[in-house]
Amino acid sequence: MFDLTNQIAVVTGASGGLGRQFALALARQGATIAILARRKEKMVQVAQEIQALGVECLPITCDVTKLAEVEKAAEMVIEKYGKVDILINNAGGGANAPLAEMTDEMWQHTIDIDLTAVFRCTKIFGQHMLKANYGRIINISSIMGMVGSSQLSVSGYQAAKAGVLNFTRAAAAEWAKSGITVNALCPGFFPSETINEAYLKTLEPIIISNTPMERAGRTGELDTAILFLAAKESSYVTGIVLPVDGGWTAI
Repeated sequence: MFDLTNQIAVVTGASGGLGRQFALALARQGATIAILARRKEKMVQVAQEIQALGVECLPITCDVTKLAEVEKAAEMVIEKYGKVDILINNAGGGANAPLAEMTDEMWQHTIDIDLTAVFRCTKIFGQHMLKANYGRIINISSIMGMVGSSQLSVSGYQAAKAGVLNFTRAAAAEWAKSGITVNALCPGFFPSETINEAYLKTLEPIIISNTPMERAGRTGELDTAILFLAAKESSYVTGIVLPVDGGWTAI
């Protein structure tokens, strides 16, 4: 079960953090991986890690906020492999500030990378999935797209990630008869490049007070969720929002 041999998977924002973890999880199940990111040197390092598992990896330098670069990346994947089976829309980030201090530029940058890029990659890679009548698209949102927060000032990020959720539902419904599933994964707080060990420590009181398990997520605890949504066997699962958050959104 969940054997991804002969599957072509594209992971955006895979030069580090959760994107790297997702790419490695798919590769361990046999998928051939194309990783998209802006940081070429770090991306090449991730590609070498994947190749060490005995599967092929194609690193592509790509800024997902730029249409031409996404189109070129899709062309490269199709030219090399002839198809794309799995798309993980992981690239994200943005600028955060208290609402009263957020500039239009900060807001727009966050929307561009966290929401518009998801639409763009889904559309462009999805066009090839439509031709093949098959695809698994997983949009990485966040628990911050499901709830507000009185302790964190991230309204732009929350708005964008919430948009990802309803875009996921809309795309899932529109493509439901096309052999393509579209689902959203909502991680809680996990160690990554953005949330490094020092930052995670400062967030610990917030995490403990808001999470029934009273801890952050651990490396590897997202793997089973991503593999479930990427698998052929999950053919009747579409339009769902799956939190992996230690119970944060349950209370």
